[in-house]
Amino acid sequence: MTEARAVTDAAAPEPMLAGSRLLATKLCAPVRRDLIHRRRLVEQLSGATEHVLTVLSAAAGWGKTSLVSDWSRSAEGPGTVGWLSLDPQDDDPLRFWTYAVAALRAVVPGLGEHAFQTLASAGPALTEAVLPPLINELAAVSRPVVLILDDYHVITNPVVHRSVDYLLRRAPPNLHLLVAGRTDPPLATARLRAAGDLLELRAAQLAFTDSEAAQLLDGLELGLGDQDTHRLSVRTEGWPAGLYLAGLSMRHHTDPRAFVEAFTGNDRYVLDYLGAEVLAAHTDDERWFLARTSILARLNAELCDAVTGRADSAALLARIERTNGFVVTLDDHQQWFRYHRLLQEVLRQELTLREPELVPRLHHRAATWFRDAGAVPEAIEHSLAAGDLDQAEELVLRHWSPYFNVGLLATVDRWLEALPTERLAASTSLCVARVWILLDRGQLDAAEEWVSRAERATADSADARDAALVGAVLRFKSGDVAAGHAAARRVLEVGADGSGFAGSVARCVLGLTFFWQGDLGAAIRVLTEAVRLARISGVQLAVVYALGYLALAHLHANSLPEARRVADAALEQALEPAVAEHFVTALAHAAHAATLAAAGEPGAAAPSAARAVELAGRGAGRVELGFVLATRARIEIAGGQDATASLAAAREIVRACRDPGWLPEWLAGLQRSARVGSSGQQTRTSGDASAGLTDREAEILRLLAGTLSLREIGAALHVSLNTVKTHGRGLYRKLGVSSRAEAVRRARELGLVCDAPAAGG
Repeated sequence: MTEARAVTDAAAPEPMLAGSRLLATKLCAPVRRDLIHRRRLVEQLSGATEHVLTVLSAAAGWGKTSLVSDWSRSAEGPGTVGWLSLDPQDDDPLRFWTYAVAALRAVVPGLGEHAFQTLASAGPALTEAVLPPLINELAAVSRPVVLILDDYHVITNPVVHRSVDYLLRRAPPNLHLLVAGRTDPPLATARLRAAGDLLELRAAQLAFTDSEAAQLLDGLELGLGDQDTHRLSVRTEGWPAGLYLAGLSMRHHTDPRAFVEAFTGNDRYVLDYLGAEVLAAHTDDERWFLARTSILARLNAELCDAVTGRADSAALLARIERTNGFVVTLDDHQQWFRYHRLLQEVLRQELTLREPELVPRLHHRAATWFRDAGAVPEAIEHSLAAGDLDQAEELVLRHWSPYFNVGLLATVDRWLEALPTERLAASTSLCVARVWILLDRGQLDAAEEWVSRAERATADSADARDAALVGAVLRFKSGDVAAGHAAARRVLEVGADGSGFAGSVARCVLGLTFFWQGDLGAAIRVLTEAVRLARISGVQLAVVYALGYLALAHLHANSLPEARRVADAALEQALEPAVAEHFVTALAHAAHAATLAAAGEPGAAAPSAARAVELAGRGAGRVELGFVLATRARIEIAGGQDATASLAAAREIVRACRDPGWLPEWLAGLQRSARVGSSGQQTRTSGDASAGLTDREAEILRLLAGTLSLREIGAALHVSLNTVKTHGRGLYRKLGVSSRAEAVRRARELGLVCDAPAAGG
């Protein structure tokens, strides 16, 4: 078996995270042969399905994992149990929910397909994009489903906590969550407790009774009487780990009763004292092996060979696992293990005290093995622990982009935080990575600082291009159309003329800034080229982004048929959930809504406008978010509805923009339309006008806003001049006007013509 194979053999068949398969060992309850069946607690847990949430909260060594594992496999268990063993790397919303959904799919095949496809693209809106369809699918399952989250205390990200709360608030009756950890989870437990939807077990309930202590100690063949067992149970306060450690120590004492007499101390002192006793019971060779492999969160024989430099790790692991209950098997094949966390703490402490100079070398060997096996997160963490910043930086440089692009932003952020600031500042790529993270969080001022650092760190044309590209995106998203336009030009000037991500994105930014500057001809030309290049390079998000803007540009140029065709094409390109749920698709929905409104169908346009606002909130630029809100307002006005909230939100966003292009003028026109629509009869007129126009009248109205003569309009529509005049008289009557100029002005007031003020239209 090769080293790379050794990691993936224990992996689940689906899905992928940045090219890495999920670890099946995280989705299985740990196996303990010496498990004590605690019937009273298992029976208590049998009531878990009557509650939305069950919490097991106690310090290390109280048997939380063992109890829940026993319950999940027992006859009294709920039957359908998804298990997830959490670790610090899961403190990333995408990784957390990918594993959580995988845990559910392991016991409910086919569940959460949409969630898996949506996760990577959901970004900041992961909760709203992923959980509703998952909850709906769970509600359709005909049996109770329990999701167990073990070691939840490692989760510190408030985004994850909020998403779990979201699930708890909206959980269907057949879903039950069990959370086990060393601390109380920061979830809405007070609300659930008050509603009777919370089951809680803490140290007081988890403490061993005398009979359970006797069962544990009898398994170690100590021959203790009831009185000694009771005294030891009292002195350990029923702490399962303390009892077990005491039992292991007593096996090597000739007078167990004297040991019990001398045994005192609280949990911490018990751990220190008994840790030394347990280690003393091992041979020097075993102790040497245990100490050196204690740096590993999970381990197998090949990894241990690489770290220790020996060739018999498989035999040693098997022997230690048979004789020491503090080695936990992580899979049914008994290939992957971990040490009990209490024992691991003692082992690491001993290693640090006795051989501190060896610790970095062991981490370096582990980093090399994980790197060669393709386990990037572990490789980076061990490199950092080894103090090998060169290798850590090299790994982050090589892998941050694919991990970021599948949505593992928190993971990338953790890597960047672990590297010294001066290293980040000296690397254009790492500066760019920092900018993307900050942009996602909306920290635009901090992003500006890192863009400046990226520009100072550029060493070649590729670096200059990447720095200019992220600068262009930042400046546009910040609401500065002119600066974004200039930055996009610089990207193309320094080497992004061909296809590929940089070229496609640069042309998107250049084209959309032409649009916001009112140069519709240039916008259509550049965006058309951006679509072509994005298709060649397979940058699907850029295809949809450019098509959405291209549709808007055609609409503002009074070419409704072409605008409708391009908007439909954009939405057809966004059928995959990964694209459909991304913020770039907001522009396609906005274009679709605007074409329907321009055709006099505000009712049909409303759902698309609402969808545009929803998606734009996941990461669109300030100008874009203001625009989709204004588009919704325009449709509300045309439908005779109150647009106050939409207009106020749009104005608030536009005020924060340094250069929002022509959007303020358009907003001002909509505001005038809203005021007109709020006055009695005129409200009905505006509503009736938009709803009463025929498709042909709406087409003629848009062309009237341009420069074509009536005869040229007839030629464009393949109708006679008299037909144009007839339709014109009808729409004049509906608008309450008597001339072409008045009709165009009135149409703009009502939002029926969607041309850009800055373009002179």
